[in-house]
Amino acid sequence: MNEYETEEQQVEALKKWWKENSTSLIVGLFVGVSALFGWRYYVDQNHSHAIQASDLYMRVMQSTMTNTVNDQTMDINTTLVNNYSDTPYAALSSLALAKSEYEKGNVDAATAQLELAVKHANDEVTKQIASLRLASVYIEQKKYEEVSMILNMSHDVAFDAHYEELKGDLYMAKGDTDQARIAYDKAISLLGVSAGKWLKLKRQNLGSIQNEASASNGSELVT
Repeated sequence: MNEYETEEQQVEALKKWWKENSTSLIVGLFVGVSALFGWRYYVDQNHSHAIQASDLYMRVMQSTMTNTVNDQTMDINTTLVNNYSDTPYAALSSLALAKSEYEKGNVDAATAQLELAVKHANDEVTKQIASLRLASVYIEQKKYEEVSMILNMSHDVAFDAHYEELKGDLYMAKGDTDQARIAYDKAISLLGVSAGKWLKLKRQNLGSIQNEASASNGSELVT
């Protein structure tokens, strides 16, 4: 303001500057305030959205844990899938219902819930767990092509052993015991001391290739 000689000139210059720039300043202030409150609204809405999803999921879990799954429970799950698939709870709810349906012998219903869990899982761990369970049920349903598609999908190395075990299950279902042995052996090797008894039992029941060959030769001699 030093270029203006008197105080009156400085005031007039300020008035002129304000007249020329007031609109852009007000717009800029409005945008800034709107962005701030918009972000806070977005955060608050997301928080509320997640809490609502969590509450619905807990209602599903309570039903599955107390064996009181009914039409209302299924409606809640549908709401989670349709309106809250951007949260983890939609997939987790379907996983819980899949377990409940399978334990009641409703294999087809369990399959449908697992398919929903895979579709709506928004983290890799949940997706891999759902995929593995789905593959296992598919084997039971003799949907071997669908199983192969799942087992050929890329996955985290942490799941390698589980995938190999399921490959063994698939080969067994298809009657290919040699490939089943190889897959089970890989699974056991990957798991090391943490290999489960059920996996070891499945492998032991197949015996060795040498024993199978000896038994085959023996039966030929008998005939």
